[in-house]
Amino acid sequence: MRRLIGISRYVADEFGPLIAFWVLAAALGLKAGIAGSIAVIVAGVLWRLVRRRAFTRIYILVAVLTVVLGVVDLLSDTPAMIIYESVITNVVTGIAFVIGASGRKPMIQEMAEQRAEIPNPDRADTRRFFQLFTLLWAAYFFVKAAFYLWLARTMPLAEALAVRSLVGGVSLGLMIGISVTQGKRLFLLCRKWGLLPKVPAETPTA
Repeated sequence: MRRLIGISRYVADEFGPLIAFWVLAAALGLKAGIAGSIAVIVAGVLWRLVRRRAFTRIYILVAVLTVVLGVVDLLSDTPAMIIYESVITNVVTGIAFVIGASGRKPMIQEMAEQRAEIPNPDRADTRRFFQLFTLLWAAYFFVKAAFYLWLARTMPLAEALAVRSLVGGVSLGLMIGISVTQGKRLFLLCRKWGLLPKVPAETPTA
């Protein structure tokens, strides 16, 4: 139970704006979703400043993407724009994760460090693992964008939107669940497959 609470708190910290947008938009309408997500973003920024917590790249990405997604939806006057906006936002997010895999620290590593789950964050194998994991997230968004494009071209608008909402929510939940609960197993699997550089034996918890 304690672990579940910790995971839920982590998901809320990093993905709160997007979750607020989806929930409020579905329950109260698009304008409520936009207003609520902006309120969550402002509260999250103030909380991080007061607690002196770093702004991870993924938090910044989620916050910006949520606002952009809401504005695009609000300005969408045609069914074509409504059906294709998720294709565009998923492609943009995928590109952001590709870029986030480079630099001194991969984007996913920043998230893991905030959860204090990496005893040796500067090891070469740890950095490579999180680089691969960040690219896996990028691939997820590109695949989802391709699937949404297929939906847009093969299904009526109402059916496509229903399938998109179901698949998008379930798949994102699974990806987040895997990220926060299966990191160590995936690290060991990557090492077994020879995808990580060899270092003196001491396994970090990812």
